[in-house]
Amino acid sequence: MIYGSLFGECSWQDFLDRLAQTSPGGKAALHYHDLTSSVAHVPFMSGFSQSEIDQFVSHFGSVNPWIPRLDLVPVGQGLCGDEIVPREELIRSEFYNDWLKRQTGCETSIGVSIIREENRTFILSTSTSSADPDLNSEAAKLYTQLAPHLKRAFDFIRKRDLFAPHEQVAQTLFDSIGVGLIYVSEQRKARRWNKSAEALLAAGVPARIAADGTLALQCEKTASVLEFLTSRTGVQTKPHTAIVKGGNQDNYRITLFRLHSDTFTEFLEGPTVAVIVEPMVATPLNERRDLLMQLYKLTATEIRIASSIASGQSPREVAMADDISYETVRTHLRNIYAKLGVNSRVRLVSLLMR
Repeated sequence: MIYGSLFGECSWQDFLDRLAQTSPGGKAALHYHDLTSSVAHVPFMSGFSQSEIDQFVSHFGSVNPWIPRLDLVPVGQGLCGDEIVPREELIRSEFYNDWLKRQTGCETSIGVSIIREENRTFILSTSTSSADPDLNSEAAKLYTQLAPHLKRAFDFIRKRDLFAPHEQVAQTLFDSIGVGLIYVSEQRKARRWNKSAEALLAAGVPARIAADGTLALQCEKTASVLEFLTSRTGVQTKPHTAIVKGGNQDNYRITLFRLHSDTFTEFLEGPTVAVIVEPMVATPLNERRDLLMQLYKLTATEIRIASSIASGQSPREVAMADDISYETVRTHLRNIYAKLGVNSRVRLVSLLMR
């Protein structure tokens, strides 16, 4: 059923439903825990009510006595909860008395850590009404047998997501127009990027990929938006866009939007945010700067503003990117018009793009 779920012959829900039936009063779940915080995520479940899961996520996951000891549990080894926390200690806990026993009607859980990465762990577990240690220990052997197959399936899902045809098409399309595309996942980890992004990063775009793989953005507001969108609680109603100046004094439009991943991909990888980096100065203008400055006696500031306007930026966007006032941009534009002998943005663009 694991491989059937992977290739669409059945569903992960079918797998969990069947697994829950292997233990008395079984309620199964695939869940994720951040061991550095109280965060718990339970996107796949069987037998639990939504109220029980909501209570677990909002509070009882943080007081679950098994979670702090997961680092001591070997990955891939099925265990009964009594092997992690002695039963006499468990039954005195808030978790047992107010959630496990009272709300779910269960006595313990059987489970296995499938993947453990840094401070997070992915778990398959079944809460059961059985308190029989021999019966539960025997059931744990099944989880040991399932673990390598689940790990293989999860690894395949990640690779399938990484090389998805639609994402390859998107990267090729953005490369063809010289726009950088970077996919960023949980904790701002840059997962992959196109050739244009690589070239822009090397050329002084206001962003960099740190040694630990995180994407750092120079614009503080955009960086905080990225931090929020790559969290599992981040939501987005419309793309975030900012005009930012790079180390080479060029302006770039940076756009962030959160992709709609399937539930299982998001369970494994967290959310994915597309970061689009677009140079605001057209390439022909970039290559002709020195000539334009020599012919029309424009200053470096004037040629930069003229190029930005010709590339589609509004005067207010130029002011925001250059961190100057709107009135200052208008003054520069009047000087540019006078030197070039034009009287409108249309004529300015026509002249500069010849």
